[in-house]
Amino acid sequence: MQTFVNQAQPSIDFSRLSFLIVDDQPYTRRMIRSMLIGFGSREIYECGNGAEALELVRTALPSIIITDLVMPILDGVHLISALRAPPSPAKHIPVIVLSGYLTKSATLGVREARVDELLVKPVSPKALHEHISRIVLRNERLRSPSPIAQDPKRSDPNRTEPTRTGRSAEKKGDDLAFL
Repeated sequence: MQTFVNQAQPSIDFSRLSFLIVDDQPYTRRMIRSMLIGFGSREIYECGNGAEALELVRTALPSIIITDLVMPILDGVHLISALRAPPSPAKHIPVIVLSGYLTKSATLGVREARVDELLVKPVSPKALHEHISRIVLRNERLRSPSPIAQDPKRSDPNRTEPTRTGRSAEKKGDDLAFL
């Protein structure tokens, strides 16, 4: 049976997720840990910088990484770049950036590094829960087979389908063109 946190968003079983919190501030790590435990998480790792995180990720592949940007030794942007590098076993682990120092250029930099979610400190439990839920639901949709792919009526890639606006959409390569 599926329960709901609110009517708009299904609940996530946090006990099945593991987290890595990467932040040089012990207070921030404690706050995030406390929120995750409140959500039901049981497996939470912590690191004080990106270098420690890279080492830990080799042995414990967490479900989600929550990282700060400004840290000693190896900062968040370099951590994310190393995680996303092709030989990394963690290249597909979702990353949430949680930072108190977000400038426009920093925001663009983390987006280019393929961050999944971006939050500004201080973060509320509600905001953190929503961002984690969005990641989990997005990943579940990517893993589950598409109902469109299973529908025999949709086997023709050039088939025209009506849209909500009443216009027809024609499949052109990977894009839909509205007629």
